[in-house]
Amino acid sequence: MKVQPLTLKNVLVWDGTEAVPRDLYVSDIVLDKPHPNAITIDLRGCTIFPALINAHDHLELNHYPRSKFRQRYDNAHQWGEDMNARLDDSPYRELRAYPLEDRLFIGGLKNLLCGALTVAHHNPPHKPLFRRDFPVRVLQKYGWSHSLHFSSDEDIVRSYRSTPPDAPWFIHLAEGTDDVAAGEYRRLKALGCVGKNTVIVHGVGLTDEDIADAAPKVRGLVWCPTTNEYLLGKTARARKWVESGGRLALGSDSRLTAAGDLSLELASAYHRYDRTQNEAYWQTRQINAVTEWASTIMGMPDVGNLKVGSKADLFICTSETAFYPSLIELIVRGGIPQIGDPDIMAKFPHIETIEATLDGFPKLVNVQLARQIKRCSLKEPGLVLLEKPKARMFTFR
Repeated sequence: MKVQPLTLKNVLVWDGTEAVPRDLYVSDIVLDKPHPNAITIDLRGCTIFPALINAHDHLELNHYPRSKFRQRYDNAHQWGEDMNARLDDSPYRELRAYPLEDRLFIGGLKNLLCGALTVAHHNPPHKPLFRRDFPVRVLQKYGWSHSLHFSSDEDIVRSYRSTPPDAPWFIHLAEGTDDVAAGEYRRLKALGCVGKNTVIVHGVGLTDEDIADAAPKVRGLVWCPTTNEYLLGKTARARKWVESGGRLALGSDSRLTAAGDLSLELASAYHRYDRTQNEAYWQTRQINAVTEWASTIMGMPDVGNLKVGSKADLFICTSETAFYPSLIELIVRGGIPQIGDPDIMAKFPHIETIEATLDGFPKLVNVQLARQIKRCSLKEPGLVLLEKPKARMFTFR
């Protein structure tokens, strides 16, 4: 779809520290001045944020129910063994049979609906993830190993050494509360796989000594609070990590273990982080963990911010802190509105839409996205498309 340049007026724009009043000029990227063919949209009363970055997901697993088989695990390795033993049982057997493309699409759609338009996929880089019409941008340049339990030492070392030094290398690490988890950072270091491109996912069992050593050294820590609390009853010490000089990002994990999407991780992080600092200080740290810090960890400087030249990925809301999908007024990817409240979406008459509801709230969905949703054999919880496209008021030549 050709991108119609826009001038968004009378808005507050998040600049990495606070929301400041200014006009925003966009095409598929953020522009430094109005485009001569731009249409002007008055969004008075709205705040524009850069689209969020989800630093950890398993995109093909988001159609599964949240699952565990013990009240609490000492280590996520135990959960993995329990899960693997049940993959041929219902409902997992039936859910595994859906086409990979549809399973990946639902993971992408889950992220789009909460404003997370860039995602790190902790699994093989399947081809459908990088098609132009995939709902979100997926990190392409990366390395990964699953964990010290489900990957051999030889495979971990091979993966780490084959990852370009300027690309992130992800591993589930210290995902537990037992002695095994507490020893994993030292094991990984002994393998020679702790360096400037190492990204630790979870890190619940990191000791004080581990954090002091790792925080200023590795690329970052990805915090997944709802998965950690669900499986382990405990989560990573995010504040200590940051105060020790580390970069922090948030990840939603998949719905197999997480509460839902990245907006629920933000809510969980808000309640679990030690907020002895003032509210403005916390709000900045919270948003940085899903924007600029995350873009640095992922090596994608043109997302997670609204600087000139960055991708025009953004969302609009009337609240400066609440990012729940049903409360987001509009989601824009590459300068093209994707889904929004009817009154806001109607301000973009060049976009053909289909009526829908999201968690019971009325929405309008870009018709091209709606067609993909209808083709998918899986359904996104809470999203209902209605049948008839809403007619465009006029068409740009």
